[in-house]
Amino acid sequence: MFRRAKKKTKPVAYVIAQAETRDAEGGAPEEAIEKFQVRARSARSRHSDRAKIRILMCAVVFVFIFASLSVRLAFITFGQIKSAPSHRGGQIADVQRPEIVDRHGVLLATDLPMVALEVWGREVWDADETAQALSQILPSIDAVELAEKLNAGRYVEVNAKLTPAQRQEIFDLGLPGVRFATRIKRFYPQADLAAHVIGHEEPGKGGVMGLEKAANKWRGEGPMRAAIDIRVQQIVEDELAASMEKFGAKAAWAGVMDVMTGEVIALVSLPDFDPNMPGAFSEDSRRNRATYDRYELGSAFKSFTAAAALDADVAQEDTQYDARGSFKVADRRITDFHGENRVLSFSEVVQHSSNIGMAQMAADLGPKLQKAYLEKLGLFDAIPMELAENRAPELPSQWGPVETATISYGHGISVTPLHLLSAFSAVVNGGVYHGPTFLEHDDAITEHQVFSTQTSAVMRRVLRRVITDGTAQYADVSGFFPIGKTATADKPMAGGYNRNTRIASFVGAIPGYAPRYAILISLDEPQPLKETYGYATAGWNAAPTFARVVERAAPLMGLAPVNEAAALAAFVSGDMTPYREARYGGPHQERAR
Repeated sequence: MFRRAKKKTKPVAYVIAQAETRDAEGGAPEEAIEKFQVRARSARSRHSDRAKIRILMCAVVFVFIFASLSVRLAFITFGQIKSAPSHRGGQIADVQRPEIVDRHGVLLATDLPMVALEVWGREVWDADETAQALSQILPSIDAVELAEKLNAGRYVEVNAKLTPAQRQEIFDLGLPGVRFATRIKRFYPQADLAAHVIGHEEPGKGGVMGLEKAANKWRGEGPMRAAIDIRVQQIVEDELAASMEKFGAKAAWAGVMDVMTGEVIALVSLPDFDPNMPGAFSEDSRRNRATYDRYELGSAFKSFTAAAALDADVAQEDTQYDARGSFKVADRRITDFHGENRVLSFSEVVQHSSNIGMAQMAADLGPKLQKAYLEKLGLFDAIPMELAENRAPELPSQWGPVETATISYGHGISVTPLHLLSAFSAVVNGGVYHGPTFLEHDDAITEHQVFSTQTSAVMRRVLRRVITDGTAQYADVSGFFPIGKTATADKPMAGGYNRNTRIASFVGAIPGYAPRYAILISLDEPQPLKETYGYATAGWNAAPTFARVVERAAPLMGLAPVNEAAALAAFVSGDMTPYREARYGGPHQERAR
């Protein structure tokens, strides 16, 4: 067979010599040499160049991966990238809740940013080491328990509110699996003050009671401005708590309302709780007795019956009622507690709190008119207000002559304390019912006329006599001429009433000649004392508590004492216009419309 002859490659020296010859003849040796160099690269050289390119590409990929890991580590370590959503108690928070302030701008509830410490068990290299290191910085940690959870690969929120110093110390440890997360913590700077009005929130649920629950649907701009005055709230809580302790009561409640707008200036329910840690308190403490619980509140209803009788023209100031012995209604006999046992005038029936006289007055009024007036006073339905903690009154299943008599003095019908306070305001403020509100308003939200202005003027004089000559002499405060009514109601039990348990209340208004604020004080099961001569009735406990609240709070509410002549003139004339204009900056009827 013939083999193809191999093509011989010319030596490099020959090629260079040829190039130099061409250059001498005017050629281009550089081009020749360059052409030769390209053709003369070996296979090893070409493989080497390709390897360099591959190494460069791998280096770029590694740099990219390392940079990505660095960014991820920054996310994990700092946990505060601006684009990351904030969390509220472990739940993602779409928007912050509005601040809640009192009528003067004092902060009641706000959101605070917090940093939480989380440990992801699956990312931890050494669970025991991690647990021990963290427990050195946070002594409250149970290192053994934490290590067990981490060894099981669990996620653990170790602390919900790290201090900046604690965070830095933990960061410096450089432990894998340890993260910092932003939390939004709801904070209540006033602690237990006004707790039942402010309410509290729960993670993942938002507000669950009080104004916090109303804030779930808040669409206003800026903070939610409550009607309460935190200074007055503090005074009422102090005095009520002191009386509750002194008289050994198991619970107590109180309220202060602007009688011309329905704004609730203070509301107290004891025992109370701290909304910063509601779970640490019993459900009984978190219950708002002043707006949710229903009670038979006794003789305070006598002011409603008397006003209705006057307004319906079935009674006048000089009407007489025979309060001797007892008064028979159907198969029942009605008696008085320490009765006068004589004929009483209309005013004396109220000031001496005669059940007999009041039952006669109610009989003249009749069940139809009685129900109509009580309904106008808001005592048939739940109060439409911002707080969800409210209930409708409990009415009798039938309303005959006996029920008409007992309801006239507050037995057989159960209402919330706030029902009582708002209804009493209508008796003394000129006869206008204002729906109570817990948010600040320039004008009344809801209002309607219940009694004539003349009826209201007469009732102010009658209720003043309750203090000067009746059952509430310890409620008097010099210069403010308060008006009001005591109410001591035995608590119902199966088959009747327990004579050894009672609710003692005083509901009044200041200044009595031209009311601006109505105040309710109640003690649940107060005990008799030696200094009260063995009595536990409202005149001995609730009435003096009312007086102490007025003495301390009246100046803060813009009230100043007046002399007796000025007060007497206003009581007699019944004209509150000058005092309304001084308080509200103009005729209230124009403002309210």
